[in-house]
Amino acid sequence: MPNENSSGSIRHRRGKNVAQRIDGLDAETGTPTAIDTPTAIGTPRTTSPLNLAVQAALESRITIHPPIKRIKRRRWFISGIAFGVITAVSAILYVNPTQNTHINRMQEVLGDFDVSALLPDSLLSDDFVRDMTKLLALDRSTGPASRLTGEFEPAMTLEREGLRKKHNVVLVPGIISSGLESWSTANCSRPYFRQRLWGTSTMFKAILLDKECWVQHIMLDKQSGLDPPGIKLRAAQGLDAADYFITGYWIWGKAIENLAVLGYDSNDMALASYDWRVSYYDLERRDQYFSRLQSRIELARRTGTKTVLVTHSMGSQVVQYFMKWVESAQGGHGGSRWVDEHIEAIINLAGSPLGVPKTLASLLSGEQRET
Repeated sequence: MPNENSSGSIRHRRGKNVAQRIDGLDAETGTPTAIDTPTAIGTPRTTSPLNLAVQAALESRITIHPPIKRIKRRRWFISGIAFGVITAVSAILYVNPTQNTHINRMQEVLGDFDVSALLPDSLLSDDFVRDMTKLLALDRSTGPASRLTGEFEPAMTLEREGLRKKHNVVLVPGIISSGLESWSTANCSRPYFRQRLWGTSTMFKAILLDKECWVQHIMLDKQSGLDPPGIKLRAAQGLDAADYFITGYWIWGKAIENLAVLGYDSNDMALASYDWRVSYYDLERRDQYFSRLQSRIELARRTGTKTVLVTHSMGSQVVQYFMKWVESAQGGHGGSRWVDEHIEAIINLAGSPLGVPKTLASLLSGEQRET
């Protein structure tokens, strides 16, 4: 008979190892032998009634649980794939105006689309599913009207109080706010001609599907500080240049809507977009940016009104440079009285007129607390 320690250790074995080790007990002495080897040289191994009895007793006390299936993890994986595919297809097809046929087909397919139909009920709450369904649903309305909220506040309240337009308004956006569109006609640039490679969902399409071409357009030449050879990227023009960065993410859109309530339109309100990648000097040298801004302000002054400059973030630095440039003999030749005679006021929105010296701590030591 096997000793107690030997049989006690055997009882804690499970599965196939238990059967193998029980079969490995010597028939007469009860001592372990090598598994699947004969008990003596040239003598085949036999199974005694004692081993069979012990094996049956142990197997009756062993419960083998089936492996747990990773159902929840698999559901999350499938849900993530479905969400990514639908979002990517919607963005790719929706932004290209030459693919109206495909857009209409997608609208028909996804018009009554419900994200909750793809996901198990136990994964997401009803509120989250409903919000994501609204986000993915393609809006059948097109054009600027689809962007408006219909609220127009606080301008509606101010209009009832008798406030109306008076001065010409120029909006100067901040860094990365202005959309940049391609004017290149060679190589990989052709599919993106007059499409924005910075701003709108076309940017995400280019990053995902043609990253190398997108990088070639966004980067600047290391020697000249301007566009690389064969690449031409310019700031988008008009109020659309920085009203919405992408659909649903507004920058100047709300300000434009509220100013319109007070009577402003494209004749007395402008957005002075610029290529925020290049230096101020190159903005004038390549795009005549400050000369164009000076001409617009002077035109408004000839009609009898001064201009109010509304700046955001880096736009405050651009305006500071402009005011010095326009009075300089090497710049706009406006003289020392030009700003007083043409600028009524400057409204600074989150700008940095004194610079950003606290960023030096981040550059020198990595400290991020003050940045």
